[in-house]
Amino acid sequence: MTRNPRWDGARITFEIVEGGRPIACAISRSALQDLAGQRRFKPAELLACFAALGPRIEAIARAKLRERPDGIEGVLHIWSDDIDDPPPADMPMAAALRG
Repeated sequence: MTRNPRWDGARITFEIVEGGRPIACAISRSALQDLAGQRRFKPAELLACFAALGPRIEAIARAKLRERPDGIEGVLHIWSDDIDDPPPADMPMAAALRG
């Protein structure tokens, strides 16, 4: 489960817990938009979208964490390039969130 999501003006920062320790993570606005299949969000909508897509975002973060070399610390960033199989650009966000 993701914890403490916050919008900082350019990305959403959050934490996941792995092995009992919190891991600082961030997802860029463009990566979140790619996941949702929608290119425009008002800042107030971003956290709601993040919450709706939370399990998928957490799975992406955990996959990146497993690939990270030992000893690497710092924020784990999720970028657009990290998104596999985004919904089609013309799919409405509500339909993407259901699928």
